[in-house]
Amino acid sequence: MAKVPEQYTMPIEVASYDVGPDNRLRLSGVLRYQQEAGERHLIPAEMGWNALIERGIAFVASRWHVHILRLPEMNERVTLTTWHREHRGARFLRCYEWRDAQGELLLCGVMQFALVSTVDHHLLRGDEFDPEGTLPSCAQSVDCADPARYKLPQLTAVREYPVGWSDTDINTHMNNTRYADLACDALADKLAGHRIVDVQMHFAGETRLGDTVTLSIGEADAAYVQGSTPRGAAFSARVELVSDDGI
Repeated sequence: MAKVPEQYTMPIEVASYDVGPDNRLRLSGVLRYQQEAGERHLIPAEMGWNALIERGIAFVASRWHVHILRLPEMNERVTLTTWHREHRGARFLRCYEWRDAQGELLLCGVMQFALVSTVDHHLLRGDEFDPEGTLPSCAQSVDCADPARYKLPQLTAVREYPVGWSDTDINTHMNNTRYADLACDALADKLAGHRIVDVQMHFAGETRLGDTVTLSIGEADAAYVQGSTPRGAAFSARVELVSDDGI
């Protein structure tokens, strides 16, 4: 079995379908590209999604924190570098850095994953994932704190979202990248004339075909969103905004 390289860098040319009305990469696009880079990093050592499913295990994103200096624009060529930093029991921490063609940092972040059994959905520890120790831990971190718990302020429901077939993925539930779209939809009025500079998301539960997600928002030290179904919270997000003129 091949050893996983310490880092993986993926070149990206931002596609038109990945930007929003402000011509900036959508948050869901950030998540999709990061998901792809992490998958490509692990494939050489037979640790990609398909290989893990055959072993009855899978990674599930649980928390995400990203600090944004600038979101790349349509047709911009950038690089995304990712690496596995460490695992603590069932928690795996992966770092990401985005840079422009001149090497300037655009955004950086940390994603926390949980390792679960696809049979009974129980949490597993790192030894089940990498018994041969082929995945290196890289002590290097990024200029972004690990995702943490945050307290939601009082929230007000603003819309209902019915989950359709196109929202679901091969795991038969809504892909976590779609939660970023729902968070932005809920905050659409606040996004006008503003840009996102920091996001924390908590992926709390599955959302399935036929569910209706209630989107609620609130404001304290940042803008907050929660998406919930009758079974409970599906996700929450803390989003820091600044005006487009930087004030």
